[in-house]
Amino acid sequence: DLVVATPGRLLDFKRRRDVHLGHVEVLVIDEADRMLDMGFIPDVRNIIYSTPPKTQRQTLLFSATLTPDVTRLASQWTRDSVTIEIEPEQVAVDTVDQRIYITTTQSKFALLYNIIKRQEGQPVMVFGNRRDVTRRLTDTLADYGISCALLSGEVPQAKRMRTLEDFKQNKFQVLV
Repeated sequence: DLVVATPGRLLDFKRRRDVHLGHVEVLVIDEADRMLDMGFIPDVRNIIYSTPPKTQRQTLLFSATLTPDVTRLASQWTRDSVTIEIEPEQVAVDTVDQRIYITTTQSKFALLYNIIKRQEGQPVMVFGNRRDVTRRLTDTLADYGISCALLSGEVPQAKRMRTLEDFKQNKFQVLV
């Protein structure tokens, strides 16, 4: 069996006894650095302590950055660990316009709104790192008359596929 979940969702399944972690053979922890940044490590630690000891399971830990904190976690949660580093690709597609804007939190929405308006109906993708923020942003953009849709992990897969197809067909301008 294979289970893929966020820490919170997996703990929820565990509490409801929908999943039992006592026989886990391989544990994959992806984006360990981001989980540290976002405060998920206590949840991850709870999950790990629900699995067999590290001597009885294989643990794969992935991280974009190897900070001292990530290295410390790797030594706690893995055995005989091996570090594999790859050179990051510096790929920028010629058809994608990439820019950086320095702004304040208070001015962020106004800046985004103006950028979208300057696109004159051209498709725009906006990325966010928290569901509540992306949900609120989608609602606010809609309130301002911007045709948009939300794509997140809490949206059922079939609806996500429809949303992506609708975006490709220009049925709305902004995908959040």
